[in-house]
Amino acid sequence: MATPKKKTRTKWEEPAKSESSKIVVRGARTHNLKNINVEMPRGSMIAITGPSGSGKSSLAFDTIFAEGQRRYVESLSPYARQFLNKMQKPDVDEISGLSPAISIDQKSASRNPRSTVATITEIYDYLRIVYARVGQPYCIDTDVPIQKLSQDEILRIVLKSIEDREVRTATKNQSQKVMGIEVTKGRVAIFAPVVVGRKGEYYQMLYDLLSKGYETVKIDGEIKQLRDKIVLSKTKRHDIDVLVDEIYVSEFTDDPKSSRERLSEAVELALTTANGLVKIESPDGTERTMSAKFICPVDGSSFPEVEPRLFSFNSPYGACPECNGLGVIGIFQSDECPACKGARLRPEALRVFLGGDGKKSLGMNIVDFTNQTVKEAVDFINNLKLNKKDEEIAWPALREVIERLDFMMDVGIEYLTLNRRANTLSGGEAQRIRLASQLGSGLVGALYVLDEPTIGLHQRDNDKLIKTLKELRDLGNTIIVVEHDEDTIRASDYLVDIGPGAGVHGGEVIVADYLEKL
Repeated sequence: MATPKKKTRTKWEEPAKSESSKIVVRGARTHNLKNINVEMPRGSMIAITGPSGSGKSSLAFDTIFAEGQRRYVESLSPYARQFLNKMQKPDVDEISGLSPAISIDQKSASRNPRSTVATITEIYDYLRIVYARVGQPYCIDTDVPIQKLSQDEILRIVLKSIEDREVRTATKNQSQKVMGIEVTKGRVAIFAPVVVGRKGEYYQMLYDLLSKGYETVKIDGEIKQLRDKIVLSKTKRHDIDVLVDEIYVSEFTDDPKSSRERLSEAVELALTTANGLVKIESPDGTERTMSAKFICPVDGSSFPEVEPRLFSFNSPYGACPECNGLGVIGIFQSDECPACKGARLRPEALRVFLGGDGKKSLGMNIVDFTNQTVKEAVDFINNLKLNKKDEEIAWPALREVIERLDFMMDVGIEYLTLNRRANTLSGGEAQRIRLASQLGSGLVGALYVLDEPTIGLHQRDNDKLIKTLKELRDLGNTIIVVEHDEDTIRASDYLVDIGPGAGVHGGEVIVADYLEKL
C-alpha cells in the first residue's frame, strides 16, 4: 500500500491558527470559580464583566495573573529565586498561551516614604540625567556659574594666593638658610588627594605610591612617611593626600620662570594622580582643594562631580546628610529637616539649575521642577531654551519625560505634583500612574491585568484612558480589564462575562466571545 504523500502548504494558503494565539484556561477552581474553561485571544483588549463577587477578579488576578507571574519567576535562576517568595500554583488544571504578567490594581503603588509620582513613573530618573548633562552648577556661596578649570586657571589661582597680603604677612621675618642661601620659610605644598572620605586599609595603594617615588603622605590631617609602617582601620573613612612637591615662596621672586614651571609640573602630576583633583597648602597653613572638573572662579571652592547620583536622595552621594534623603527628622518622622528644608538632597545638588538666563533668573533646580504639577512641568519643558549642543544631549531623556507627562495629562491626573508621595495617592491615582510607567517602558508581548482603571474618571478623561489602553494593546500586548464601565466594555475586542450571581451563585462563564458578534 502506497504511503500517501504529505501535503505541503503553498505560500498562498492561510496557515492554521496556532493555539499560542490564545490564552486557554481549563479547569479553573480558584475561590468561587466552578471548574470553568475559557479561551481569550492574545494581543487583544479583553473585558471581564459580571456582578460584584461573581469571580471576575478570581479569574483575572488570582488565576491568570498569578500563574503568569509564577511561571516567570520559575524561569529565573536559582540565585535570583532565593530573593523572591515562593508562589503557589493557582487551583487550575491548565493554562496555555501565557505571557509574563503585570498586575496594575487599585492598591496604592508603594508604601515606601521615598517613592513619589516622579520616581514611580521614572520621570525622576530621566530628570537626573538631564540635570547632570546640561544643568548649570552655581557656587553655593555666590550666584557665580561654575565651570571646569583648566590647568592654567588653577596655576593662576595658586600664584594669586602666593601674592596675597595675608601670605606675605604670614611669611614675614620667617627665613632660614638652605645651603648658604637665605630663603623664606613659608612654602607652598602641592598634594594629590587620592582618597577622599572612603573606607579601607589602602595597603597596596600606599605601597604603589612608594614604588612610584613618593615619600610623604598626609593621612587624616597627619603627615606620615611612606617608608614607615602605616596601619589604617578598614572600617573608618580616610583622607589620603600624597605630597607631590613643596616650593618656597622666595623662589617665586628669585627665579619666577623656573619656579612656575616646577609648580605647573607639580599641579599636572597631582591632577593625573588624583583623577582631576589637586590640594594646595598655602604658607599660612590653609588648604584649598581645586578640581579640573568643577570649581568656583571667585573663591576657588570645588564642586562635586555633577552626575546623576548627585540628584538621587536614595544615594549617600546625593542625599541630605542630616535626614538621609527623607526630608523629615524626628522620632515620628514629622518634622521638616532644617538642613535641606524638605528637599532631601545635599546643598550642591540644589545649586544646579536648568532654564535660566544667567542674569535675572537662574532657572529651576531639580526640586523646583518636581514641586510643579504635571501641567506646569509640561509648560516648563515646552518653554525651555537650550543651545543646539545641549539640546542634542538632553533630547533623548527629555523625550521620555515628555511622553510620561503627556500620558498623565491624558488620564486626568495633571493636577498631581511630581513630588507627591506615593503613599498619599488614592487607588485610582496610583493605578493610572503605574500605567504611565508601563506605557513608557515600551514592553512588547506582555500581559497586563487591570482592575477598573476608569473608576472615578470624568467622561472626557475616560475616553483618553481607553485610547491609551488601545495604544498599549497596539504595541503587541494583551490587556485584561476587570470593568463595569460600559464605554470601556464596548471599546474592548473580547468579552468574558462571569455570573450569573455573586458568591456561590456565580463563578460560571456566561459568555466569552468577540464583542462584534454579541
